[in-house]
Amino acid sequence: MDNLPGLLQLPDELLDSVISQLATPSDTVHFGLTCKHAHTLVGASLVWRRHCLTQWQHWAPQHELPVKLAQPPLHTDWRQLYGERVNTDRTAAGLFESLLLSQQNRVQRMQEIAVKGHDVQDLLLRLKNETPDEAEDVLARRWHAEATLGIIHRTTAVKLWWRLHLGDDITLEEALSANDIFVLGVDRAEIFEDVKIELDRHAQRIREMAADFDEFSTRQRAVTIAEYLIAEGLVGNPDPATYHALRNNFISVALFDEPHTSLPLQSVAIYCAVARRLGIDARASNVPGHVLAVVTAPPGQSLDGEPDTASDRQRRMHMDPWRQSNEVTPDELSLRLMHAGVLPYRHNDYIGGADTLEMVLRTSRNILRSVESARLGSPTQMDVEAAQYSALWSMVILGDSSPALATPRRLQCLQFLIVGLQKNYPEDSVLIMDKVLPLLEGLPEHDLVSEFVEHMREDDARDKIQKTRGENESRVQYRIGHYFQHKRYQYRGFIVGWDPNCVADPGWIERMGVGDLPGGRGQPFYNIVGDDRSSRYVAEENIQLLEGPPSQDILRLAGRFFKRWDENEKRFVSNIRDEYPDD
Repeated sequence: MDNLPGLLQLPDELLDSVISQLATPSDTVHFGLTCKHAHTLVGASLVWRRHCLTQWQHWAPQHELPVKLAQPPLHTDWRQLYGERVNTDRTAAGLFESLLLSQQNRVQRMQEIAVKGHDVQDLLLRLKNETPDEAEDVLARRWHAEATLGIIHRTTAVKLWWRLHLGDDITLEEALSANDIFVLGVDRAEIFEDVKIELDRHAQRIREMAADFDEFSTRQRAVTIAEYLIAEGLVGNPDPATYHALRNNFISVALFDEPHTSLPLQSVAIYCAVARRLGIDARASNVPGHVLAVVTAPPGQSLDGEPDTASDRQRRMHMDPWRQSNEVTPDELSLRLMHAGVLPYRHNDYIGGADTLEMVLRTSRNILRSVESARLGSPTQMDVEAAQYSALWSMVILGDSSPALATPRRLQCLQFLIVGLQKNYPEDSVLIMDKVLPLLEGLPEHDLVSEFVEHMREDDARDKIQKTRGENESRVQYRIGHYFQHKRYQYRGFIVGWDPNCVADPGWIERMGVGDLPGGRGQPFYNIVGDDRSSRYVAEENIQLLEGPPSQDILRLAGRFFKRWDENEKRFVSNIRDEYPDD
């Protein structure tokens, strides 16, 4: 004992206090290397609990972190858990470095990282947000980290819709938030939890503002909630011209982004979620043309708190928080239904509460309508492709509330989902195998989709066929990575491939009038990605080079193909050299 350094002669309790003050995991490890006794103390120290909680904010469900935190600290081997997380990060980081080096097996490696779920989310967020601008492959690192995070988010959303499809009790706000995470998840990773917390906050504020709220009748509560939401600007849309704007379809946008505009469905979802938190039975009612909320009195009571000797009308009321804070009267409701073309004998089919599944499908149809408007010129800052993709996924998974119609509805959307997968989200092929194929069991489409996904896997694993310039050096004027503006249509984009002459199929050549171009089909043609994420095939004569710098949106897209923007060369540095080695 006398040979030990003075520090190690302290009682173990004091040494453990010293260890608990070590700032970093590295410091803790190095202290444990000083001698066997220190190693033993470090291994048993609760400092690893702190290191676990400060090093990683996101945890996969299988760790049951909330359970561990509720237990006495010594019930968990925190050092072992820390080691598991370090090994997960190390494996994922190695896969990430490999996928940056070659296109071969790139998608497979992204999937191998993403399957680790929330356990790799901190690593990916660091790669996305903290890669320095001066890094050699800054754009590639950020894009692939973001894309891999996207797999994790979309998997979470699809699994939630799958549970809804199986009949699990999913709240409307949760099911709608799944659409949001497709479009906004990369920048707002905790959408489900954020929406829950925000709705909790508004419910609490209502209770605080109306001290005697719990003494109100159901009717008074229903009106009070609508008054609050309207006063806070959380529901409705004062600008009729933007009714079908894409942003209005997403509940998190309505809650968090100014102005808080939404479609009636999202306004009703917010209303019902807050009402439910305040003890009120409120559900969305699938009224054609304009969703309403249906509020039902507790068993044994009328809406006004009287004993239940009343008719159904006195136990049920309808609210339209998108338009007004007062009740929609029964006569007004009947008039609305008649204007919507619903015959009187069918009114009862629409005035009750609708299933969450029906409302999610209605949201998806609304999203597709807004996507069409956006493509026809309605301005939007949102990712149109991701919005459409989210709607198609929910429609394929959920099908229809009627079992007889579910399969035909799925098949209507399936082809468009596969096109979106192939064009923008090849990394979701595993999700197709896991969640779509079981829905196609016994149908011809099952084998077709399975073969298509297998072809995608084989293509990802295959060495890229090299296209050297050789004798085309003088013919093909532009190079991979050139940033340009289309001379006729003015959109901007970058070059990701080329052919010495047009190799499109004859039908496309005829439709696009290639033969009428001055250079005809014999001139070089370029595969390009436009600033709207579209992939196009452009004649050389229509390309006008730009010297940049590209917009942030272009830079974000470019990381799929390029390492960085070279300000001296005025073009992107290729990350697809295995396919175009001379560029």
